Amino acid sequence: MRYRYFRALCGKRVFSLILIACILPTALSGGSKYLRRYFYSVKKNVTFQGSDVGGMLPEEARAVVTGVARAMHVKPVDAVPDKEFGGVIPDLNGYGVDIDSTVDAILRAKRGESIEAVLKQVPAQVRLSDFPELAVFRGNPAKQQVTFLINVAWGNEYLPAMLDVLKEEKVGASFFLVGRWVRQFGEMALAIRDAGFELANHGDSDAAAMGAMSIEAAREQISRCNETVFSVCGVRTQFFSPHKGELSENVLKAAALENMRVIMWTVDTVDWKLPGVENMLEKILDNAAGGSLILMHPTAQTAEFLRQVIPGLRQRGLEPVSLAELLSPSYQ
Repeated sequence: MRYRYFRALCGKRVFSLILIACILPTALSGGSKYLRRYFYSVKKNVTFQGSDVGGMLPEEARAVVTGVARAMHVKPVDAVPDKEFGGVIPDLNGYGVDIDSTVDAILRAKRGESIEAVLKQVPAQVRLSDFPELAVFRGNPAKQQVTFLINVAWGNEYLPAMLDVLKEEKVGASFFLVGRWVRQFGEMALAIRDAGFELANHGDSDAAAMGAMSIEAAREQISRCNETVFSVCGVRTQFFSPHKGELSENVLKAAALENMRVIMWTVDTVDWKLPGVENMLEKILDNAAGGSLILMHPTAQTAEFLRQVIPGLRQRGLEPVSLAELLSPSYQ
């Protein structure tokens, strides 16, 4: 009796297993979407870019992400010759949605989680590095950023107040140092570095007329300043600005041989003439735009100018950053 019951039970179990084995592959392969949604769909209440994608199958989620990717794509901007100022305008990366990474994030999201598109940068085909012997007068105007270029060959007594303002406002700035000055005021150069600001090259001597120099002499000026800044501050500079803006083909070639980019400016405070804070504010705020390089020096009026111009620039949607950040092709 027990044997017959056991045999009947085993027969039913075997039949059930055979039935499942026959049906399950068909169900999972698309014969029934119910099982696929149960095992493979997006968790409930998951949102993507603010829209509910909960319950979607992977291919459905991919279709949604692909549609968003088409709308969000921004083309990169090539570096081009600067027709207004001369020189070159830097490139700017584009960006697009990384579809595979975004879909993966949606499928792995927990119930109720909010997912944003995973972005990837798309580099330009023509880049700033393709123009090694051209100067930069401004960054890419699509960037809502500016840079303070602070040339330092004198005015040591005014630098601490300027550093205080820059630190209080939490902005970037780039200090172009003369080599002779660094050798004489090494502690102040270190203070600029330690405050987190970018150091750059302003030639070895502010008495040298670089515009009339040979390539070899100009290269010596640049090289000696680099060696001094590295010896005192441990920093390798990447940008060079000639004293008094004395630009020539020889200076451009010399800088390129030293693997440095020549930097000029977009708008000048002319603070060394002590024109007054109000006059400087009016000039800069009327003329600064995305990508502007704003030239200044350590003077009795510059700290107060900085205190007032930074909020003014921010009200116009412009954020002061380091030169390296402004010239970076990153769209962020």
